[in-house]
Amino acid sequence: MNFYPLYETAPGAGTYQLGSVLIVAASTSAAVAVAAQSAPEGCRTGVWPYKAVAGLPDSVPPAEGESGQMYDVLAEPEGPTGTFSRSGQVFGSFGADASGMALSLERFFGYRLGLIPQGAKPAPAATPAPASSSGTTSAATPSGSGTTVSSGGSATPAG
Repeated sequence: MNFYPLYETAPGAGTYQLGSVLIVAASTSAAVAVAAQSAPEGCRTGVWPYKAVAGLPDSVPPAEGESGQMYDVLAEPEGPTGTFSRSGQVFGSFGADASGMALSLERFFGYRLGLIPQGAKPAPAATPAPASSSGTTSAATPSGSGTTVSSGGSATPAG
């Protein structure tokens, strides 16, 4: 399944900004785990399920570990602004992954829906790297070809 990350705009803000990195993951919780790796300090993370082709999503049974996961629904009712906020709805992954329900109801409501795990915790503060033997420190920075794999998913820059 395809997802895009949703990051809280500021710690405790309750509004979420749509990210630009496509995440391919086996489940909603796996996509959240991948997105959380790049979460701003103190901010919570959700995901927006994405399907490029028109029509309803395929029914996808919950992946191992996904069944029973509960998500607060984030909505973007003002149109494609990139800013989502809680809608008051809750979806669960029981007979199918909750992302399929979000995709289906997007067509009914006419606006995008995202998912954030219930009780999501803010991203931890960055930990500084330990001092080297020469007495200098360096901050950890992401590196590589732009692809991150974790929790059964991967992220690749959109483009």
